[in-house]
Amino acid sequence: MPVFEAFRLALHTIRAQKLKSGFSLLGVFIGVASLIAAWSIVNGVNRYMTEKFAQTLYGVNTFQLRRRPMFAANVPDSVWRAWRRRPRIKFSDAEAVNAALTMPVVTAWQSDENGSVFYGGKEARDIQLVTASERYFDIKNLRIAVGRAFTSQENRSGVPVAVLGDAVAKRLFVDRTPLDRSVRIGGVAYRVIGVVEKQGSILGFPLDRFVVVPAMSPAQNLVNPPGVLDALLVKAQSEGEMREAMEVAEGVMRSRHHLRPNQDNNFVLATSEGVQRF
Repeated sequence: MPVFEAFRLALHTIRAQKLKSGFSLLGVFIGVASLIAAWSIVNGVNRYMTEKFAQTLYGVNTFQLRRRPMFAANVPDSVWRAWRRRPRIKFSDAEAVNAALTMPVVTAWQSDENGSVFYGGKEARDIQLVTASERYFDIKNLRIAVGRAFTSQENRSGVPVAVLGDAVAKRLFVDRTPLDRSVRIGGVAYRVIGVVEKQGSILGFPLDRFVVVPAMSPAQNLVNPPGVLDALLVKAQSEGEMREAMEVAEGVMRSRHHLRPNQDNNFVLATSEGVQRF
């Protein structure tokens, strides 16, 4: 049948069965619109969850000075070997960066490792043991549900006190108050002074399986050699001030690592944007 004749016949059929044709077109329209709406919702939720996950790990207007990226995929062995040869971030590096930051920022030290916490005959396994300075709670937006966080004096003195995540507190103490009770970390007794509000999970990542202790306390030796930390966290009041602080930190670290102008950084300044790209 010629194309013109087929087209004419189709128009004739549509005119003859207007109601049926209208419902058919409406069905196609609704189907396409539903697919577009569903894709938009799923894409929006994925983007929101990814951003929330990244901001939970790093915080808003926050960057981390680290030896190597926190997340990496499909990295060649040669790159891993190069990362392992990099100098570690030291307490003295963090102090030098802190001294150079003249804009209003909040900073904290952080190191972490998986470990266990004991109370009596109970054990909380595979939890995140965090050694940090006192402003860690502010940067991570961790609200204290019971008790308190440790102070700057307790951190500087290395007092063995601990703040538990909600899941750890429930595992070890069930419905009893954990305050002023002693848990054991690496064979050392830590007095529980606080419990963080329940955060739940995001993208399958549990947010309550941790314990935070002072960076200068004995547990520091469980996660890093003496005088070494995983990251310096820096939180600014705006994205612009964060970028400015990153430039300052980069200059300080390049100077301390004696890098020539043509040499790449042997450290990273990571933000939540990097996690979202990952």
